[in-house]
Amino acid sequence: MLLRRAALLLRNVGGISLGARTDDALTSLAAEMGEAKPDLVETIVGDWLVANAYLLVPPMVDDESEVEGSA
Repeated sequence: MLLRRAALLLRNVGGISLGARTDDALTSLAAEMGEAKPDLVETIVGDWLVANAYLLVPPMVDDESEVEGSA
């Protein structure tokens, strides 16, 4: 419950205060990936929330998608 509240608060925050080492690592990684640092942070946090079962795993295939083979 606390993480959900924190996520709602973070959604409306313009910036996050990070330690120097963490900020440097994220800046380097974002530059290496060609991605904006806020987008990278959003991806990292979202993946962590899914991996720890705080968010549902997004469906990979919907009912309308074509698939090969049979089950």
